[in-house]
Amino acid sequence: MSSNCTAPRYWDFFSLGMSIRPEMFCRRQRLKGMPANPFGTILPPLLGNGPLPKGRPFYGAISSQIRGRDLTFAELRHPSQRLIPKHTHETSYYDLVIAGGYEECYRQGTVFRQPFSSAFNRCGTEHSGRVPPSGARFFTAEIGNSWIDDLRQVKPRLETVHDDVGGELTFLGCHLYHEYRAGSHACALTVDALIWELFAVAARITNSEIDTTPTWWTRVEEFLHSEFRRNLRISEVAREAGVHPVHLARVFRRLCRRTPGEFLQRLRVRFAAERLLSPGAEISAIAAEAGFADQSHLTRVFKQHTGMTPDRFRLAFR
Repeated sequence: MSSNCTAPRYWDFFSLGMSIRPEMFCRRQRLKGMPANPFGTILPPLLGNGPLPKGRPFYGAISSQIRGRDLTFAELRHPSQRLIPKHTHETSYYDLVIAGGYEECYRQGTVFRQPFSSAFNRCGTEHSGRVPPSGARFFTAEIGNSWIDDLRQVKPRLETVHDDVGGELTFLGCHLYHEYRAGSHACALTVDALIWELFAVAARITNSEIDTTPTWWTRVEEFLHSEFRRNLRISEVAREAGVHPVHLARVFRRLCRRTPGEFLQRLRVRFAAERLLSPGAEISAIAAEAGFADQSHLTRVFKQHTGMTPDRFRLAFR
């Protein structure tokens, strides 16, 4: 995907090679009388018009929270109508509206948020809001200072950016939400790359090399082929290339139409497919050899790529 290509609309997500099923969003669209979250509510809604307490990221109910590598992913819910007072956030964050709506007010004006709109909000940005009677549900990604500091190497100043037309910022957020829903089976390299791609879009980072195949590309391919069993971070791959991670993520998307993590998963699936043809090889052992978290992780990813479970694949190619 080149830096000047037409941004995909949200109804194009399922034709872009993403393994996201429409029911992932539809099955929990109803906000009134929704069932309890299977992971439990971590923080109930913050009521009243006071400022956000220190350490509290949002006013809504926070559930299904996952923390790691200076990132915090969660679902945020406002079950009914309410006003959100003026406030700022300690941490920069990305949010994707999944259901309901939201009216967000900044000094520059008001933004009306609908499902499959998204935003990158710089820390310290003052804003307020209004939730309609139908309520609202968001996917949120808080991005810690270590990421922001790294980004400042290529973009010293960040601004708040909105995507209200289902463009690239929203497309990337939907993909990140898919990884979040995978829980412990999420690919760390894919999450890293998606965060850097979000940064690149939000900061409008461009580079002339993105329209050509760079000289370091072969080194990156060879590195991934030799190290696909490891739980790689994008910083390792970027060091091999000798470029900044945000640039690596953008070039990889253009040349492969996928993240480095998805490329890695395909290498693991290919390795597993070859090993499945070996008589007597246990599937759990193959999963460990290929770099998957466990057998269920292998089964899920293998079926996404081949349309078959490892057992069925083994039978089909005897």
